[in-house]
Amino acid sequence: MEEALSVRVTYLSHSCFEVQDVDHTLLIDPFFSKENPNAPSYAGKPDIVLITHEHFDHTTAERFSATVVVPPTMAGRFRKAVVMERGQTRLVEGVRVTMVGASHHQSKYPTGYVFELGGVRFAHLGDTYLDGVQPLENVAVLFIPIGGFFTMNVEEALEALDIIKPDVVIPMHFNTFSQIKADPQRFKQLAENAGHQVTVLPVGGTATF
Repeated sequence: MEEALSVRVTYLSHSCFEVQDVDHTLLIDPFFSKENPNAPSYAGKPDIVLITHEHFDHTTAERFSATVVVPPTMAGRFRKAVVMERGQTRLVEGVRVTMVGASHHQSKYPTGYVFELGGVRFAHLGDTYLDGVQPLENVAVLFIPIGGFFTMNVEEALEALDIIKPDVVIPMHFNTFSQIKADPQRFKQLAENAGHQVTVLPVGGTATF
């Protein structure tokens, strides 16, 4: 019998993912509001919410009773908040979380996260331009923006893959608004031509690792 895979990732549109193992449900950059035309219905009960920066399209976490990890610019917004700074690592509800830097001039304190769940090392880059991408060690699954305008575009994201060298990459932050139109299948083809492995998830789609 094939051994069960340990971690399930669900794409919830824009930059939002649910990452779940047998012990934890982690939600990143929730955007469940009328401003998001792609937002699915979500009835999950995360233990941990990671928020990369203060913009409205990453922060609709008020309805959850979870511990919410935020940068210093969002201190005081959530009842159960853990405030972190770039470069800091904390054990949050039993999950090792590191906050990393990003380059997003529209934000006062843009960040991303590296975390380990179910023995799998994930990285979520938040909203970032290419100049904010730094080498990250042993990333199994990378969530990367490809929509351009507010973040890297497809071609710049390809350069970022050569910096981080993840095992698997999942594109995000595209086609929610008119300014961030991008074709994830084109990104997949170009990235795989360059030797990278890409999984494109539809909204509500899942992958296991």
